Amino acid sequence: MPLIVVTESAAADQADILEDLNFKSGKRTALKYRGFFSRLYDRLETHPASGPRRPALGADIRIGIISPYIVIYRYSPNEGVVTVLRIVDGRRDVTDKLLAGRR
Repeated sequence: MPLIVVTESAAADQADILEDLNFKSGKRTALKYRGFFSRLYDRLETHPASGPRRPALGADIRIGIISPYIVIYRYSPNEGVVTVLRIVDGRRDVTDKLLAGRR
């Protein structure tokens, strides 16, 4: 079972998303999304290669979708590590520049 590592950038992204959801849609919605993120991380522990690859973002980069958000992660099977790099709004233009300096 791989180790799940959430970078500071991804943790900050998640906190910002949950705060925004709480403000705009209420505590119930924010708690629902917190659960969605938690379940995705649980799934990545047992099925780390389940997300589609995104080679344009870098080697070993995959994504998980919690609509409308995209969880960008790197799965390194040789190291047994899933590193959650960023969580972004899927409606924005996601490029490798978003990940630069955030590994």
